[in-house]
Amino acid sequence: MDEKLRIVQDRIDDRQEISITYFQPDDKKDGGAYITATGCVKKIDEYERVVVMVDGAKIPIEEIIEINAELFNDADGILV
Repeated sequence: MDEKLRIVQDRIDDRQEISITYFQPDDKKDGGAYITATGCVKKIDEYERVVVMVDGAKIPIEEIIEINAELFNDADGILV
């Protein structure tokens, strides 16, 4: 996951679309839901430990399960 976040950070100015699946705990009871957010990353805030999307959504890094994007494909089509 750290490697994918580093790649996103390195290519943040490219504004490529990514999909991030993360766990969103329920504030009122035990449990929660898995959410997939798709869009462009505005910034990765290392201090707050969140990924900030262009639409303003803030995704806690520790809750991220999976990150998918075309930018992870190398020249041979192998996913990083």
